[in-house]
Amino acid sequence: MLKALIARFKQGFRTGKFPPAAPSLPPDFRGRPQIDDDISPEEFERAQSACPVKNALYCDFEGAKLDMGRCIFCGRCAEVCDKIRFTKEYRLGVFRRTDLIVRAGDLDYEPPKQTDAAAKALRRSLTLREVSAGGCAACELDANVLGTLAWDMGRFGIRFVASPRHADAIYLTGPVSPNMQLALDKTWAAAPEPKFLIAAGACAISGGLYEHGNVPATPALFIPGCPPHPATTLEALLRFSGRC
Repeated sequence: MLKALIARFKQGFRTGKFPPAAPSLPPDFRGRPQIDDDISPEEFERAQSACPVKNALYCDFEGAKLDMGRCIFCGRCAEVCDKIRFTKEYRLGVFRRTDLIVRAGDLDYEPPKQTDAAAKALRRSLTLREVSAGGCAACELDANVLGTLAWDMGRFGIRFVASPRHADAIYLTGPVSPNMQLALDKTWAAAPEPKFLIAAGACAISGGLYEHGNVPATPALFIPGCPPHPATTLEALLRFSGRC
């Protein structure tokens, strides 16, 4: 015990300063995308051809759009078209599916606030039951790292629990494969009311590169990414529970 205490004393404080300080992001981090409003049809078609995800980039009567719910943030579109770029904006979590759509010329961004009613229900604590519904484990690993000393989301009263009966929300990752559909439905049914569904990652939101299964309810929080960066996830959960 004495050796352990001495080791901890030497190690010092290991938890990062985020929040309130800005997170330390890797140099190649790709955050919220932007599309210039003067992108030409030829440039858009070139970017769309480079995208590996169907309908992540599309065009309608309003102009060019990028769906962050489908995007895997590979950056291929930006590589072939300088009218598309990925910023360092990590605050990507939203409460409505339509807010994941990035429109051409939409350069100003402020993350949405949680409603007062939902924030009041979650302000004291937020317990999550994670369901990996056929994912590749990337989203799961980057969510689990939030429980380490570096992030320590437990200091905000946010934690993963072993049973859905103890959960405020189901944290869904993966495209919901047929073999995981029943398990997801049973997990959702076992969670007590009021309960929320959180869709984390492109697969859980839209299927991403895969066919999307059936989710048991409309998600109350969407966290895009492939996988979402831990800072993106923690910030979204804090905003979801009305803490920032």
